[in-house]
Amino acid sequence: MAFKQSAVQSLIYRYRDIGHLLACTDPLHSCPTSHPLLDLAEFELSESDLETFFPTRNFVQPGGTLREIVAILQQTYCRSIGVEFMHIQDPAERQWLKERMEPNRNRPSFNFEEKTRILWKLTAAAAFETFLHKKFLGQKRFSLEGAETLLPMLDHLVNRAAAGGITDLVLGMPHRGRLNVLANIFRKPYATIFAEFEDNLEYAFVGEGDVKYHQGFSTEIETRDGRRIHLALASNPSHLEAVDPVVEGKCRARQDGYGDNGRLRVLPVLLHGDAAFAGQGLVAETLNLSQLEGYRTGGTMHVVINNQIGFTTLPADARSTRYATDVAKMLAVPIFHVHGEDPEAALLAVDLAFDYRQRFGRDVVIELICYRRHGHNEGDEPFFTQPVMYEAIRNRKPVHELYAARLEEEGLSREQFDRMREDVNTCLEQGLGAEEKTVDEGFRGKWRDIERDYSEEPVATAVTAEILVELGRIATTIPENFTPHPKIAKLMENRRQAFESGDGIDWGGGEALAFASLLHDGVSVRLSGQDSRRGTFNHRHAALFDSTTGKPLFPLAHAGRNGARLSIYNSLLSEAAVLGFDYGYAMETPFGLTLWEAQFGDFANGAQLLV
Repeated sequence: MAFKQSAVQSLIYRYRDIGHLLACTDPLHSCPTSHPLLDLAEFELSESDLETFFPTRNFVQPGGTLREIVAILQQTYCRSIGVEFMHIQDPAERQWLKERMEPNRNRPSFNFEEKTRILWKLTAAAAFETFLHKKFLGQKRFSLEGAETLLPMLDHLVNRAAAGGITDLVLGMPHRGRLNVLANIFRKPYATIFAEFEDNLEYAFVGEGDVKYHQGFSTEIETRDGRRIHLALASNPSHLEAVDPVVEGKCRARQDGYGDNGRLRVLPVLLHGDAAFAGQGLVAETLNLSQLEGYRTGGTMHVVINNQIGFTTLPADARSTRYATDVAKMLAVPIFHVHGEDPEAALLAVDLAFDYRQRFGRDVVIELICYRRHGHNEGDEPFFTQPVMYEAIRNRKPVHELYAARLEEEGLSREQFDRMREDVNTCLEQGLGAEEKTVDEGFRGKWRDIERDYSEEPVATAVTAEILVELGRIATTIPENFTPHPKIAKLMENRRQAFESGDGIDWGGGEALAFASLLHDGVSVRLSGQDSRRGTFNHRHAALFDSTTGKPLFPLAHAGRNGARLSIYNSLLSEAAVLGFDYGYAMETPFGLTLWEAQFGDFANGAQLLV
């Protein structure tokens, strides 16, 4: 009996570890029914043991028959959500996840009003795509069809985030579904989007225009319970995943501006495609930023839209891993694999992911397994290369119809559903008929005092000699209780003498005075790069290190006034992700100096994608 007791505990562990292999998460394939590593025989148990009662440890209930235990495990880990979390090294995080998933068997309990809202968002997503297809036939829009569940997921996240104390949500996403997200999450007016299709917009200055599925957007909305939240969608190039570090930098800048050291006010959210998440190296570089002092943002919520195809390339040719999300395991964070046609399960995954992020300050990944109803774009023919896959897709009903049928069993009438679709289509038709000629809102918020047009008027930047001498004294002052390396102490003394005399100021000294003068004027300075604190050429020494304790000292930081901060960080050994991060940081800091330094200078070509 003792052996079988131990076997039952091993069975529980195994389901938590690989139960996701039996999860029903793929709408294009039948659900798996068995796996040899989860068979009772693997644990030297049999059907004759099913009615035997076994005490359990660290389980949702103190014991039960083997049949009851297996049922709980299968209900929790083998339905519409497959969870990878046993690779997480922190036992507190694993325990938190178990306690959130096992009591409710990983099933949500939404009321009928909440379910109706889910259906409304699914219907709005589908109607928007259908309307664009009919009214702007042949134009690229990179449809969301097949992944419409993303819309209620994002809607739920925005409302949960606002209720959870988030004031700013910054989103980065590729082209697919972008217009739908702009219309139905960011509430960008239909009229503006339709005017972009009709090429009926006048831009305020040269360079402002771009294809409609690259453009960013910023707005403040009111959630369903009356809270306000600022939403920002970062502009996106055709280069997949290039926006990832930019979003991280934008969020960190906002957090620093708010003094949000707990990183609980600003939420970064990144949407990815399956092929790009597995294939683009910038993904791993950006993930590697997440726990570093100069780059952490308190955890990013990642949603991988797994269409099971990349343009015309199938997963077997696109990655060497089981899942598109396996690269994220480098962070030891949870990964939720969700059936794309079970929107309630998807919203539960959002709840788990958001609460995990807020609780532990770490990244979290949701993989929405779905499909792409059309080709790479609306003019592409997918039957050329994936005839079997697309025959299966052609025969599938849209998710909003599937979910409506599910709600009809719970009391929704067909008339209510039809009225919902009519209301959405009425709004779309009204948007098409509205006049929308120009977009010229000017710079807003923290950018409102920035002049749009270039001016040749001189700007006073001079600093008096007296101030420079004083700033030089601050930049070279070492406290008595600090023990510098003897050579560093000599360097600081030589710099002080050069500042006082005005002779022999070297490059590092001149840079120190430049930074100090900005800090003195209330301008924050951020510099990051490889070995930037010392300087690749041993020239900067912005950070000094105590020879006894190893603790750093930043003399220049004492030059700051009016809240100006000095932030100098050694970066990870990456160029593209770090430049992208600091570019995003600079975009949110118009009155600060944000610098990225490429080691030895010519290594800047490692960031060519961002350049």
